[in-house]
Amino acid sequence: MTDEPSTELKQRLFLRSLRRALAHLYDPVELRASPLVRLLGLEQRADVVLVLRRALVDAIESLRPQRDLPPDTRNWRIYQILHQRYAEQTTQVEVAAALGLSTRQLQREEKLAREVLADYLWRAYHVADRLDSLPTEPEPEGGDDDTQASALTRQEELQRLGTTVPAQLVDVAGLIADVAHTIRPLCESYGVALALQTAEAIPRLSLKQPLLRQALLNLIGTAARLARGGQVTVQTGVTERGLQIDICGATRQPAPDGPPGSREGLQMAGHLVELCGGTLAHSQVAEGESPRCLGGPADFHAAITLPVVQTVTVLVIDDNADSRQLLQRYLSGSRYYLVGAANAGQGLALAQELSPAIIVLDVMMPEQDGWTLLGQLRVHPQTRDIPVIIYTILAQEELALALGAADFIRKPVSQGAFLQLLARHLD
Repeated sequence: MTDEPSTELKQRLFLRSLRRALAHLYDPVELRASPLVRLLGLEQRADVVLVLRRALVDAIESLRPQRDLPPDTRNWRIYQILHQRYAEQTTQVEVAAALGLSTRQLQREEKLAREVLADYLWRAYHVADRLDSLPTEPEPEGGDDDTQASALTRQEELQRLGTTVPAQLVDVAGLIADVAHTIRPLCESYGVALALQTAEAIPRLSLKQPLLRQALLNLIGTAARLARGGQVTVQTGVTERGLQIDICGATRQPAPDGPPGSREGLQMAGHLVELCGGTLAHSQVAEGESPRCLGGPADFHAAITLPVVQTVTVLVIDDNADSRQLLQRYLSGSRYYLVGAANAGQGLALAQELSPAIIVLDVMMPEQDGWTLLGQLRVHPQTRDIPVIIYTILAQEELALALGAADFIRKPVSQGAFLQLLARHLD
């Protein structure tokens, strides 16, 4: 038997590596060790796990057809399979039921879809130029069913997301509109109308936007699958408990029996919402429950509740613009809102006008130094109860406290130390 040419063998191994990476898209251990890191030229990037995952998801999205293409075309079928099976990590049983296929038919279609994706990646990332980095030995196939290991790595990834994804001030109504734009083609492929009902004056919230976005995509996609031929409504409003996002899926007529929404997917959405400081509750007819939503029965209902935290004004008085900008970056995405003043006179006026929660004051300023301003702040009836933190390169903590400062911190300061200092006085 003639040996298979090395290049063709490596192409097959590339496809196998892609299949494994897609199956473990949210497993950091698998992605970090994947040959795709080298084959796509990502090995020099700071976080290869995030970068590889983003590259694969973006490649899937690049295959999404234009809106005017009928939803029953082959191109839509390929995109739906890739998106649901891998981006959403939906089971074969669920996807087969949603697309009206047998499991065996789906497996054939899924293999074809992976080949289309592999061809796109091969060309987009010039994989042929890096084939020498791919070993010719077949990659072991085991481990796909090791659910305990997968659960551990998912937990590790969630912990990493909780510590590395920064919070930011988010326009939740705008985020939901953006999510709706992204997922509307998928809803249309199920014959589902997507409607948004957003109350006026929805507050901006400090949260981890990428995580909430993924949770919303997951939940709206689940609602669409369970409400085929019907409608999915996303209603947003403020309640006594906080900001609530209701996602309701309802068919216009009795739907055929089908599998419930992926428990794993719903659990993941719940974890992502928790990392945003919120809670998720959900129910579905397919699980024998009787969800009600927007005053009527529904096939699926998910309710996200997010805490509404008032922003806290921090007045920074410092003639050094770079120093003010540094603290602004430190507070970006937090509940703290920084107002800057470039001199003592401007700082005193803003302190009287805004009544900030706390003042951060430099002492080495021209015309009037911070020590003099500290004295004025301590005696003025509108500002005397506002805590003042002296922020300077000078080693003058004892003097600062003696003159009435609430605390003292030397320049330069790290983000963590600065946030801890604010929390100590304001929480």
